[in-house]
This record gives sequence, structure tokens and C-alpha cells, in this order.
Amino acid sequence: MSWLVRTVFTNEDKRKLRGIAEELKEIRKIIEELTEIIVSVSDKKLMKMVNASEDNLNENKVDSYKEILEEQIDIAEKEFPS
Repeated sequence: MSWLVRTVFTNEDKRKLRGIAEELKEIRKIIEELTEIIVSVSDKKLMKMVNASEDNLNENKVDSYKEILEEQIDIAEKEFPS
């Protein structure tokens, strides 16, 4: 018999449900905007990390070249004392 029971919404219930539906649409839009912002910020952070890594690699190369040159200078100074 319970399947014969019919739910009836009052005008106030319908008005509130419409309001909730509109609020859900707005919430969905805000979530989409936040998602886009998060992706954008993540991409910027990733690019910063990539650039920082490249800078570190370049600095490491310079440091290793400097060490090699210093070693060669030391060897040359020992071989050819002034």
C-alpha cells in the first residue's frame, strides 16, 4: 500500500527546492573556477620547479668546470714552479 502514497510539495517547498537548485548551480560554477585556478597555479609552480632545476644544473656545470680548471691550475703550478 505504501506505493500508493503520493508526496505532495507545497508552494513553499517548491520555492525552496528551486532556490537550492540555483545555489547548486552557483556552487558548481565556483568549484569549476577554483579547479581552473588550482590547475593554473600548479602549472606555474611546476614551471618554476623546472626552471629552478635547469638553473641548478647550469650552476652545477659551472661549479664542476671551475673545479676542473682549479685542479689543472694546481697541476700546472706544481709542474712549472715560478
